[in-house]
Amino acid sequence: MKNTNEFVKNLYITDEYIVKNPSLHEEDSPWKVSKIIPFIDKLFAEHYLAKDEINLLDAGGGAGLILNAISTYIEESYGIQVNKFALDLSLGILEIQKKKNPDLKKALNEDICKTSLSDKEMDLTLMIDLLEHVPNPREALEEVKRISKFAILKVPLEDNLLLRTWNFIRRGEPRRSAIETIGHINVYNLGKLKYQIERYQGQILDSYFTNVFHYFQNSEHYKNKMKMREKLINLVAGYVFRLSPKLCSLIFNDFIMILVKCY
Repeated sequence: MKNTNEFVKNLYITDEYIVKNPSLHEEDSPWKVSKIIPFIDKLFAEHYLAKDEINLLDAGGGAGLILNAISTYIEESYGIQVNKFALDLSLGILEIQKKKNPDLKKALNEDICKTSLSDKEMDLTLMIDLLEHVPNPREALEEVKRISKFAILKVPLEDNLLLRTWNFIRRGEPRRSAIETIGHINVYNLGKLKYQIERYQGQILDSYFTNVFHYFQNSEHYKNKMKMREKLINLVAGYVFRLSPKLCSLIFNDFIMILVKCY
């Protein structure tokens, strides 16, 4: 595992991740933003963030579009000034973040497991598609608990029947590929993820499944690129999701959104 951990860290430190993923998944940013906004509204509606100015950290924020969109939404919808912070192991990604966020207050080329930020310096930290990449998720959750009052997580639930079966049939090749190309070192189901968050980060205020199957079926970027097998899987998963989102996550590969009060 040590060698795997070092490989994944080097994937970002050397900017190899950008080479292997040149778009930094920019095409998914609007959809991800739409999944974050309900939690933003909840934080303000229930007066969790009742102040004139907030510090917002995007940890591992990729192309920078999410940080830009969420900060703009907060400022325009609630009239609150947002001080934007970005953190990443990749200097190349931080440069992209700066271009998309020229008003960035601070760009931190640091590990989310050990930052230079002060206790509770951040009002809100975004951990969007981050935890699955971190060799030491416990340390990441504990550090965000230290530096932030609230956190929003989006995590793929890749410990499901479909992916486990496919990985078995292909003798582990899909898992190796996921680690080598996109750095998915941690595999989660809902129970394991909630256990880690509640033990190491804080109180879960709200959570919901994303129904990524609907997104794939309706996205112009994906629907014309998917193979027939993938279209069929998303069609079936969509029907199962209507019956039970939780059951669907145990069979198919969905994502979970989680809002956490860090303490």
